[in-house]
Amino acid sequence: MNKQLTKEEALKKIKELEEYIENLDKELKLYDIVNYCNNEWYVIKIEEDTVTLMSKNIIGKCTYSDNNSNDFTESNCIKLLSDFMKKLNENDLMLMKINFDEDKFTNCLIRIPTLREIEAMPMNIRNCGVSYWTMSASYGVSEDCDRACVFLVDSNGNLNSWRVNNALGVRPVFTLKTE
Repeated sequence: MNKQLTKEEALKKIKELEEYIENLDKELKLYDIVNYCNNEWYVIKIEEDTVTLMSKNIIGKCTYSDNNSNDFTESNCIKLLSDFMKKLNENDLMLMKINFDEDKFTNCLIRIPTLREIEAMPMNIRNCGVSYWTMSASYGVSEDCDRACVFLVDSNGNLNSWRVNNALGVRPVFTLKTE
């Protein structure tokens, strides 16, 4: 015997179905755009309980270094990132251990993309219309060369290298828990 639903029961079932459908669309996919702290971010990595985001746009420009260093941990980008991080909820950010240049590692809450991350991205995600720095030195150890260089993404999304004393954009990257 089929029992007919009351109007209230039917409305409740409809609401449950709408919520289910809405949650289907909320599952993050690689390169989705999400809004976090009033900024747009690309999802560039999804792990079991974390997601890594990269800013859709640059947050400012700076020289990579004023003293011929292509070491990210000594870069001018860090100050720009630190200032920007004040606009984020620092308690949401996960500490990242990053291999930014062969055997050089750093731990940080916010950073810029690595060469390997950029290489894996589709061109439309790489390209933000402005040239910006990566964390990866392009050649030589700063002490061994007179012109230290770092890989960059040019205004068309192509990889290149440039001297560290040029002012280019900075695109923040950070990791959050997926809750």
